[in-house]
Amino acid sequence: MRILVTGHRGAVGAPVARHLERAGHRLVGFDVVDGDDVLDAAAVARAAASCEAVVHLAAVPHDSAGTPEQIMAVNVSGTRNVLRAAEAAGAARIVHFSTCQVFGIAEGERLPDYFPVDDAHPRRAARPYGRSKCLAEDLCGAFSARTGITTVCLRPVAVWDEAAYRLVDARRRAEPRVEWEPFWEYGAFVDVRDVAAAVDAALGASVTGHHRALLCAADISASAPGLELAARLAPGVPIADAGRFAVDPWGALVDCSVAASVLRWRPRYRWSDRPR
Repeated sequence: MRILVTGHRGAVGAPVARHLERAGHRLVGFDVVDGDDVLDAAAVARAAASCEAVVHLAAVPHDSAGTPEQIMAVNVSGTRNVLRAAEAAGAARIVHFSTCQVFGIAEGERLPDYFPVDDAHPRRAARPYGRSKCLAEDLCGAFSARTGITTVCLRPVAVWDEAAYRLVDARRRAEPRVEWEPFWEYGAFVDVRDVAAAVDAALGASVTGHHRALLCAADISASAPGLELAARLAPGVPIADAGRFAVDPWGALVDCSVAASVLRWRPRYRWSDRPR
């Protein structure tokens, strides 16, 4: 396919773009590094022309990366421009990058209602970045309902590449408590290579309508099994499916069943497989 990829030079966008090119797709890149701006609706429309699909990664990626006004403008209004451009181009599918931060449980914002966290968990993000992604998800849902064009919102947890793995290892060797201080992220991570594969799966899945899917590795990056850490660091949070942890005590505290059933995606890269 001919695919518009916004944010194709970013930390996640670049590996995604390389993966799609290796899969034989023809890409049109659109990135702020090249002077492109998703707030320029005409420029987005020109880039999307003749594209059969859109992968939308361009965003202000964190609350620390912009003001609340900038985050809302780029992540919400920019997404609206991308959706409109995709419709005008006759694209059949949009893969939008959302985040697990829509739930409001990242970086110490609040504890989840239950473990494992799944796509049905209430969205309670209060910070600008998480709220902007909630609004963008809703834009995608309304867009699919109006146009019939399929939208898939991917919700990755922390996306790690080799540099991130090395940094995590080094920090934990220097100070083991960094695993949960200043906050605990449930040991959740996803390898960037698995994220790229999820994009390819979302582009090719035999689905229609609007879908939202968490992406997480199958195991946790942690010093102790998940239920042990949950009892210590998140006391009182109920376990909705304890049986799964009897089978795999180191299994992720994030449930990717939607990605598995809808996209036929499963993560390949585990923390436990890495050499120590």
